Amino acid sequence: MVKKLIILSLLISALGCKKSKESKVEINQNNTSANRFDSKVFGFNYPEDWSVTEEEEIDDGVYYIAVEKEGFDASGLVTVLSFEELISLDETITVNMEELQSNSLINILNSSTIKDTNFNGVPARALDFNFSSVGIKHEGSIYAFASENNTVVVLKQEALEDQRENAEGFNLIERSFEIR
Repeated sequence: MVKKLIILSLLISALGCKKSKESKVEINQNNTSANRFDSKVFGFNYPEDWSVTEEEEIDDGVYYIAVEKEGFDASGLVTVLSFEELISLDETITVNMEELQSNSLINILNSSTIKDTNFNGVPARALDFNFSSVGIKHEGSIYAFASENNTVVVLKQEALEDQRENAEGFNLIERSFEIR
């Protein structure tokens, strides 16, 4: 669907991909309502009705994962791109926006200016955006933040019509997100 075409397609295809051996997905086997994903750089919980749809080590020290709400018409999407180094937060946001702008399926892409914010209590830089694709209005945010040695970029997006269905999943992912 449209959501998969929007995320870092040129970056991933240009660098080539390989499955990471240092990440771990824990599928819930008990009565709690969340699954867990952990890598060397970050970790988070996600609801049982969301799933990891892509997971790739793009290059040495660069990791990508996509988590999506399940269902044919579902539109909730969170992607995480991590770097085992410190890089410019604003530059990572700008590169992500350039990828969105180059997508031929996106019509009328608008964005805010990059601003200071936080992501689960971690100081971050962020930009909000909205667009229309195939007549459906979407919105999202791109967050970039760092720990002492690592940089993480989180993109979340959804169709406006699915906001209520996606809210709990987005909240769980952000509330549980850890950067190492």
